[in-house]
Amino acid sequence: MIYDLIIIGAGPAGLSASLTASYLKLKHIVIEANLGGGALIQGYPWKKVDSFLGFWNKTGQEMSDIMMDHVQREGSEIREKEPVEKIEKNEKSKTFMIHTTKKEYETKSILIATGIAGTPRKLGINGEDHKRVHYSIKNPALYEGHKVLVVGGGDTAVEAAFALSNAKADVSIVHRKDVFRCTEKNTACINKTDAIILFNTELTEIKAGAENIESVTLLDNIKSKTKNDKFDDIFIFAGSVISIDYLKDLDIKMEGNKVVVDNQMKTSIDGIYAAGDITGKLMRIPEAIGEGHLAVYSIFKYLRNPYWA
Repeated sequence: MIYDLIIIGAGPAGLSASLTASYLKLKHIVIEANLGGGALIQGYPWKKVDSFLGFWNKTGQEMSDIMMDHVQREGSEIREKEPVEKIEKNEKSKTFMIHTTKKEYETKSILIATGIAGTPRKLGINGEDHKRVHYSIKNPALYEGHKVLVVGGGDTAVEAAFALSNAKADVSIVHRKDVFRCTEKNTACINKTDAIILFNTELTEIKAGAENIESVTLLDNIKSKTKNDKFDDIFIFAGSVISIDYLKDLDIKMEGNKVVVDNQMKTSIDGIYAAGDITGKLMRIPEAIGEGHLAVYSIFKYLRNPYWA
């Protein structure tokens, strides 16, 4: 079977693209390395999403469930837990062969909608692999009464610290810079909590016992002084590392880990398009949904060459 389109990634961009592909009657599937829903469920299933018109007071999990249900009702096929390992282009047939951990697929076009969630970036310090060290929060309420340390200064870290504080955890948040790199809204929210905020501070070591964390070492990077403290749990939000070697092997034009696209979401390779956070534009749900929708219309024009294009 040769597909019209294969979408790699089942976050908001990929799901929006799949819905549009169903509407345009393009034979397609969606391949997802983890679970459908993307960062909505991988990063913050507990968080209320307030940036998407018409979805008020919904959690990431609820948003994911609604989106997944919608696209599947329209006939989308989503293949989860199937990472892509390699993509080859057949210059003669003008098709692509996608190799995953489970199967091989042939397609006339590809949409890269992997997002940037990837694998959590580690700090590379001793003790970081302990079971009480976490890189996401599934349910803040589980940590009520715990003394917790949050590491990071972006929106994800600050939102996590805010949620844990609201769940009645004893929260400290450390950031290696002197100001958070998050929205003003998140800064205002964390400042209203009882969380202890330590700027210019880095976590440099975790001394872990068999079951619990015995102590941590915190470095004041201005005064070059260290101190030890004890926490029940540690949450590290230092960004992520995405596996996109298969894109680099194709020699797609990239800037860092972001795929370069034109105003029609087309990459430097004919037949390959990209949408969502992987393009490095405004990394928000409405933007991802719009880009996924636009990309599939561009793909439809590429494949069908309709008279109105």
